[in-house]
Amino acid sequence: MLIVVWRMTRNWTWRRTRRVTRIVIAVTLLTPMNIIANGLWLAPAFLVAAYALAQNQLDIVQQSFSVMGAAVGFMVLMVLLESVARRLLGMRYGE
Repeated sequence: MLIVVWRMTRNWTWRRTRRVTRIVIAVTLLTPMNIIANGLWLAPAFLVAAYALAQNQLDIVQQSFSVMGAAVGFMVLMVLLESVARRLLGMRYGE
């Protein structure tokens, strides 16, 4: 799925929109969450949320979305810091 999204967005002219879209998709697909409380088994958080929603366990859905939201926020913050660092150092993309 990541490769498909990467190839679909490669011709977008707006670099920032392309980067944010790729980040949101990657974080959505790759953020792990425990399947059961205090368990060792992990699954993607969006699958845990979908399964819990099908079973009408809204507390697990809320926890899953908060984990994914925190991960997206962290990644957007990292990209913003990288962008500011590039501007301060005078670097361009591809260097």
